[in-house]
Amino acid sequence: MIEFYEFTDEEGCEARCEVDLSLFDDAPQVGKPYVLWLFVKNSDPLDANFIAFRTDLINTLKSQLDAPYAGTIARDGWCELYFYASSPKVFEHLVAQTMARHQSYPYERASARDSKWEMYLERLYPDPYMTLTIQNRQTIDALLEAGDDLSIEREVEHYFYFQTKSALERFLQSLSSHGFTLKEYVEDNDSDHTYGAVVVKIESITREQVKETTLMLYDAVLQEHGNYEGWSTVLG
Repeated sequence: MIEFYEFTDEEGCEARCEVDLSLFDDAPQVGKPYVLWLFVKNSDPLDANFIAFRTDLINTLKSQLDAPYAGTIARDGWCELYFYASSPKVFEHLVAQTMARHQSYPYERASARDSKWEMYLERLYPDPYMTLTIQNRQTIDALLEAGDDLSIEREVEHYFYFQTKSALERFLQSLSSHGFTLKEYVEDNDSDHTYGAVVVKIESITREQVKETTLMLYDAVLQEHGNYEGWSTVLG
């Protein structure tokens, strides 16, 4: 499944990362120890011409080299495309062949041995904060498709699990001053995070409000080494 998130890189530049999340369960793939990258001079990763080129390249490398597409980082006027393969030998030829079918882009190409898939696991795959923003966007987009008015305040449920009852109670106590109330306790006996709770708060679900609320909750749950399992609500 292809998803994207936005972040600020080490140099303070705004960037956008697209990543194939479905590779995670099998990463690293032993038979594909090489990371191939292509840096294309293009300032808009959503440009129709660039998307057509990238789609063609993804299909070409998959069919000709059995090289799965890992993701793209767009920043500072460049789009960095990453793939994994058993060998980099015909990569340059396939890139040139694909580029010839599209408008010409200035580009740089290279490869390196990356048997641990560090590029994918440490640079492309979203960290927990970015995973949370992806989940927030998916939920909000689903509500918008259903005709929701995000500005309408309504009860929003949030779900949490902890390893101990004491950690859960400390967490709930920390939320008391933020307007959350306990709806119910829950348990997951199939997990080492057995002790859970559903808390609720009345508020709007605009993107800005959801970001503020969920990041605050995530920071709070980390203090007690718990898991935040997301949120849900009814149509407004």
